Amino acid sequence: MTTHPADSAGNAAPDGSGRHWLAMAARGAFPLDDNGQGPSGFAACGLAGDLEAAGQARQFTRSTLTGWGMPALVDNAAIIVSELLSNAMRYGLTTSAQLPVQPHPVWLGLLRRGTTVLCAVCDPGTGVPVLKEPDYLAESGRGLHVIDALSEAWGWTPPDRGGKVVWAAVSAG
Repeated sequence: MTTHPADSAGNAAPDGSGRHWLAMAARGAFPLDDNGQGPSGFAACGLAGDLEAAGQARQFTRSTLTGWGMPALVDNAAIIVSELLSNAMRYGLTTSAQLPVQPHPVWLGLLRRGTTVLCAVCDPGTGVPVLKEPDYLAESGRGLHVIDALSEAWGWTPPDRGGKVVWAAVSAG
């Protein structure tokens, strides 16, 4: 896991276009309020996309939200991040075999505004999430339903050559 401050080059879009992938996700979930105030907290980390990534992402989320004084959001946000990351690893990494191998192919970002936190995962895949009716006998396939139940809203950015960002907003208020 690698963390980068907001002004780091690591926060640019993975395709090198210079667009900030977390800002792209925040446009729909966090429009400016009436006073023109944007987010008040930002944290991001790069993940290797291996078996340790989900645990690292949960720990990063817990420590960040605790540091922001938002313990009421920790449990739901950690579950949301786990589900977003699982989908990124299952669908976003497997469909991008033609892309060069990156040390951190998946990025997790947390953006705070007031009592709401935007959890966003960026991956190099171009497939968009699809909320399907779960197979009640299957052991998987409910992740987006969990995200939908625990978040205020969720969505994704349109895929481009750099991939996509899937996000969910969770609120204490």
